[in-house]
Amino acid sequence: MKNKSFTDGKGLIVLLGALTAFDPLSIDMYLPAFSDIQAEFLTSIDKVELSMSAFFIGMAVGQLFYGPLSDRFGRKRPLLAGMFLYLIATIGCAFAPNIETFIVLRVLQALGGCAGMVITRAVIRDLFESKKVADFLSSMALIMGLAPILAPSIGGFVNQLLGWRAIFGLLAVSNIVCLACIYLFLPETIKQKSSNLSIKSMLTSYGQLFRERSFVGYLIPDTAIRAGMFAYIAGSPFVFIELYNIPKEHYGWIFGMNALGLMAASQINRRLLKRFDSDMILRWSVRVAAVAATIVFISPQISSQVSMLLIPIFLFLATLNFVGPNALAGALASQGHRAGTASALYGCMQWSLASASSFMVSYFHNGTATPMTGTILACGLVSLIAYQILKPQVGDRNQLREVEKTIVIPSEAEPGV
Repeated sequence: MKNKSFTDGKGLIVLLGALTAFDPLSIDMYLPAFSDIQAEFLTSIDKVELSMSAFFIGMAVGQLFYGPLSDRFGRKRPLLAGMFLYLIATIGCAFAPNIETFIVLRVLQALGGCAGMVITRAVIRDLFESKKVADFLSSMALIMGLAPILAPSIGGFVNQLLGWRAIFGLLAVSNIVCLACIYLFLPETIKQKSSNLSIKSMLTSYGQLFRERSFVGYLIPDTAIRAGMFAYIAGSPFVFIELYNIPKEHYGWIFGMNALGLMAASQINRRLLKRFDSDMILRWSVRVAAVAATIVFISPQISSQVSMLLIPIFLFLATLNFVGPNALAGALASQGHRAGTASALYGCMQWSLASASSFMVSYFHNGTATPMTGTILACGLVSLIAYQILKPQVGDRNQLREVEKTIVIPSEAEPGV
């Protein structure tokens, strides 16, 4: 009964939200320590930045394996294995003797930590039907939204007080707590395990997913908006600090303001889901995102006022928590038999395009805001166009609902929020 009651209440939201937040925490917490890491390892800043790119690569690649593993062996064992790998790699980062070792350990850290991102989505899909998935993801987003608000401040405080290595010590301690909670409280949620696991079957499954309009039509709009967010993360320090002369100590306020917007959007989305279909919310969200992205691109060319850029960026980023939960719920709706594999491909595409968008901002750097704003515009337009072309038709949506009716959903499995 303990496990069943755990899946009913806020404990599940907190645990799964924490597991998903490990990856943004691992990205944001050590940002204030870049110069200290550079100084201690006697290296260049670009090599320290490479540790960030290495983490992105590990995130993208690792997710492809956890999905099929969780479909074959259940959700709990691969999740425990991945988080244990994260723990070992994080402790290694805290004691790394040089930058090369640190970069390799960051890849391993991502390979372990991405288990939380992939398998939590599969767990939610195991427990809830499509609309409830979107609602649950919005609840989790409230917890996940705290990560970008708190992580840089916590990382900066720990770095100043105890040094940059202590940041990874704190991540390791947090991971141990989550490992204990997974082992003690999280039940196995998969209804039917896959009977086959091989490289060929994995590639076949991924190929089939890419051919499913009901999957790709949700995947690309969400992935494109998320890539736009990473373009903002990559380009905003230069744009706001160097071009708009925002003091460095005030830059965090902009970061926090947008994170608060994301949290508010997730809760508004929950309210909207009580009255509107998730596809309707998604349809209007990608339109708003495209308009906001267009204004983001135009604003620096017609005005030097920072507010003219901040407002559309705030609006664009907020749409992520309207698009994300509803798109992911739609993408996984008919994937009950391979929810882990679908979640893995979904996550891999997200991180791959996120890496590509941040690279584009750096590659086309020309001393203006255009690389950042142009990438955001491209992401907003791709999201809208992809949804308009690939969105599931009425017949497809009806078929998804019929599939959902055949899935046995425990009546007790309500989020309890």
